[in-house]
Amino acid sequence: MNLPLAFQLGALIQDAYAGFKAGLSDYKGQQYHGYTVIQTIYANNLATDLSVKFDPLVDIVPMGFVAYNTATPSAVVIVMRGTEGIWQWIQDAKILPIPFSAIPGTGLTEDGFTDMYMSLRIAPDPNSPRLVDALEGLLGDGDINLTICGHSLGSALVTLLALEVAVKTRFKQPTLYTFASPRVGDPHFASYFNVAVPNCYRIANRMDIVTHVATPPLYIHVGDETELNPGSNIADSLLCMHDMATYLFMLSSGAIALSPSCMKPVAAPAPPQAGGLIAEVAVVIEKVV
Repeated sequence: MNLPLAFQLGALIQDAYAGFKAGLSDYKGQQYHGYTVIQTIYANNLATDLSVKFDPLVDIVPMGFVAYNTATPSAVVIVMRGTEGIWQWIQDAKILPIPFSAIPGTGLTEDGFTDMYMSLRIAPDPNSPRLVDALEGLLGDGDINLTICGHSLGSALVTLLALEVAVKTRFKQPTLYTFASPRVGDPHFASYFNVAVPNCYRIANRMDIVTHVATPPLYIHVGDETELNPGSNIADSLLCMHDMATYLFMLSSGAIALSPSCMKPVAAPAPPQAGGLIAEVAVVIEKVV
């Protein structure tokens, strides 16, 4: 794993989150950490039992972007954010495997991830070209160093994307970085993937519940794992253990700041012990309160 590259990719993922939260519907032309966005990526929202109705006017959302390095235009990144739908997906707890129809014979993948992945496209119009089909025309004929990255649900989507890119496009050796990825496919899928996409780096907080679902033996992880240990500075919550900023905090050994809400409060020093009547009164007050 290239640590400086992982920091840079993590920062770009945070940019994707920030743009979406700010109501940005098209990232094209944005400048992020030395990269220029040339294409927004759209998708259907993740369908779950808690959100089964699909409204094409509402549920087609920007999930990320394609950008080139301003100093080195041949260096291209595909960046995918996550979504709150990942928590609904965990609550569903069905996690059904289906054949990965984009590349027949490559095994089984989780149905919600697969359906959403198949909807990745280059415009909000449901009939617009799929991202993978438009990629070669978008990037042209020159030599391209393609890196793909994602966080949370975005990690699941880019795992499927990296495989289809490697198999179906001229970009045969994409590099993949995932943060907080769930398991995406069965052992057959993982074996096929690991051969087709050998440069895959999966970064996982061992206390992040998302990285532990879907469960083996039906599903297994892909790529080379870098396991992170949260230590004692991070608040004990599911959201904080999964937060992109938390991952960058752990990767940087604390040099990159946590989200303020995820900083564990510093315990107040114990008050001095008093003896006699004062101590007895304090005990009574404590019991009353």
